[in-house]
Amino acid sequence: MRSIKRVSSKKRMLILSFLMLLLCTSIGYAVLSENLKISSSANVGKMTWDVRFENIVVREGSVNGSSTIESDKTSIRASLDLNKPGDYYEFYVDIVNKGSLDAKLDSLVKTALTVAQKKYLNYTITYKDYVEIQPNDLLIAESRDTIRVLIEVKELADSFLLPDSAFHLDLEGKFNYVQNDGEGVERSNNSLYNQIVKATQPDTNINFGAISSDTNGKGVYTLSKTSNTAYPVYYYRGEVENNNVIFANFCWKIIRTTNTGGVKLIYNGTPSNGVCNNTGEATEIGKSAFNTEHNDPKYVGYMYDNNTIDSTIKGAIDQWFATNLIDYQIYLEDTPFYNERDYVEGKSYVQLAYVPRMRIWGNDPAGEAISQSVLNTFIKLGATEKGDIFTVSSEIGNGALTYPVGLITSDEMVLAGGRGSINTENLGENKKYYLYTGAWYWSISPCYYNKESIAYAIRAHTQGYISPTLVSYSGGIRPVVSLYSGTSYQSGNGTSNSPYRIN
Repeated sequence: MRSIKRVSSKKRMLILSFLMLLLCTSIGYAVLSENLKISSSANVGKMTWDVRFENIVVREGSVNGSSTIESDKTSIRASLDLNKPGDYYEFYVDIVNKGSLDAKLDSLVKTALTVAQKKYLNYTITYKDYVEIQPNDLLIAESRDTIRVLIEVKELADSFLLPDSAFHLDLEGKFNYVQNDGEGVERSNNSLYNQIVKATQPDTNINFGAISSDTNGKGVYTLSKTSNTAYPVYYYRGEVENNNVIFANFCWKIIRTTNTGGVKLIYNGTPSNGVCNNTGEATEIGKSAFNTEHNDPKYVGYMYDNNTIDSTIKGAIDQWFATNLIDYQIYLEDTPFYNERDYVEGKSYVQLAYVPRMRIWGNDPAGEAISQSVLNTFIKLGATEKGDIFTVSSEIGNGALTYPVGLITSDEMVLAGGRGSINTENLGENKKYYLYTGAWYWSISPCYYNKESIAYAIRAHTQGYISPTLVSYSGGIRPVVSLYSGTSYQSGNGTSNSPYRIN
């Protein structure tokens, strides 16, 4: 066992100031002006060059420090103190091409450590999946990749001591991008997002008012209304067999991608000899009421009383996350979870009908008088009120979450192939789509509050349809998380016998 020799009379401190620059615009346009040829009859739209940094995430366990993207979006400044062996500062940041021109990396230049510094420090810049950054790496228009920056004090052997006095380092890394001249190479990074994209097809022929089937959605689809965005939403629907993932030593199923290129997953139990074929209660982390009380409309909330009090189920999810996923939080994006509490005045015995319910059943409590053709046909992946957009950061949502974890929405259940039941015909039953487990479990979506002072939320029923349930009933918990854009997988093809294994 190695030991670290210490000298108590001297303070061991390394103070590092880290500067990272991305300067490429002038080079990019110089190449463009030399290579672009346009005939007199051509109509050319505006071409844009915009390569920048976005989304800094500091790894859990890093020393106290700060890292900030500057206003020009091409520079990052980080400052930190490293005091002892084993101290590190590690962060991840996206390099994003928001322009219409493909870019390639001309060079990565970073400060070289001196021989003396190399005794004490590691300083590395790689892609997030630890792949080495190479010249000619391609960053196509409207895409992104994620890099990893690490500065750490080595666990020193007895023959090395930290310096007797503090010293200062200025470290720099520059990514020089130019317009792609045809020689750029798309790096092989086994991106889970790219794997999903390759399998997609348009959803123009899908009827969301009916359950999924071999003729009404079985595969990966592009949500049509997002097809022209930078990151279209791709979703799995029906009885698919290729959306299984092992992440953090748990089984998950892919629900969809996010508008930032993330991959949204729903918990599906624990693997057995590398296989993820769980059903029933084995797909849950446990059971809980949504809220133990039901006699107030506020109890349809994932949090309530102005988002100052956790729901019962949020408390259970947060406790599970803190025990099981806290070390993996660096891989998770802060995606919104929508607990839509907008409502309309209800009919019959319904006092308040929440908008997720309206999209599935209309304003009739039983659904018997509602035409199937006009319901379940509008998908919404959002919320009107910021207070209903649950996020960790207040910049993209309400900032009320402790951890980036939540529950599936009823609209995501519809995308997957679910349908709200209509009592007279039981049209919602569906045992042939990937969300069916044979047990019932909660969504995050409110349903209604009736005139008997009982609050209801939406669940997945044991028969596979979507239904209202009293919030104080105890049901299954299936947490939902979202992997960062660019997350790669090590092996697998997504089947239950060979799930994608996240690096």
